[in-house]
Amino acid sequence: MLPPADTAPEPVPAAAWRRAADGAPLSPVLPPDASLLVLAAHPDDETIGAGRLLADHTGPARCVTLTAGERCHGESADAAQVARTRLREWGAALAVLGAEPVETPRWPDAGLSGHEREAAEALAGWAAGADAILAPWRHDPHPDHEAAGRVGAEVARRAGTPLWSYLVWTPYWMHPEDLAGRGAELLRYPSSERAGVRWREALARHRSQVTAQPPASHPVVPATLLDRHESQLLIRETHAVRA
Repeated sequence: MLPPADTAPEPVPAAAWRRAADGAPLSPVLPPDASLLVLAAHPDDETIGAGRLLADHTGPARCVTLTAGERCHGESADAAQVARTRLREWGAALAVLGAEPVETPRWPDAGLSGHEREAAEALAGWAAGADAILAPWRHDPHPDHEAAGRVGAEVARRAGTPLWSYLVWTPYWMHPEDLAGRGAELLRYPSSERAGVRWREALARHRSQVTAQPPASHPVVPATLLDRHESQLLIRETHAVRA
């Protein structure tokens, strides 16, 4: 898991990511009627990392969260109650973005890497009907995000469907110049001003993540992370993806 917000090291300067985003080439645009299958490790990942794209997309977008994010507030919290809260927030945020939550099996928060094969098999049917699959980048610096990225790559490979990778914690913990060493190129997906408004509205639905929950003095998702997502960023692999 990531370090607790109160004890985490200093993040990468935001200015470096603003420059990288400003200089990133524009991404190809998905056809407006494309059917999307969107994978997330936790119930807020797709909102943070792909929310602007989803808000502008007019075709069907079905979203899956592979865990309920029940461990986000530590071992002392009631995991079952946290899971219920987060899944309720997830549904509310997706309604703002115009996307559909899909009920599938879920696996342990902070333990997704041990269930990648099961997850890929469970999603095979949904992937077969999709024109594109969105998933966290397989090097996004969180073990569950890395696992979700590998699941997305495997599901896309099996279905013969294009894979699009989005970022969550990468702009916070990784320098943009480190992307190339991981075989990745940063892209900026065109998005409208309206999409930005809806992205903010959707984020606000994830109250348990974007506001401090006592006894923590800082939210799980800091505002300074969200400030690094002022553009819709995607990753293009510059070599073949291996699941």
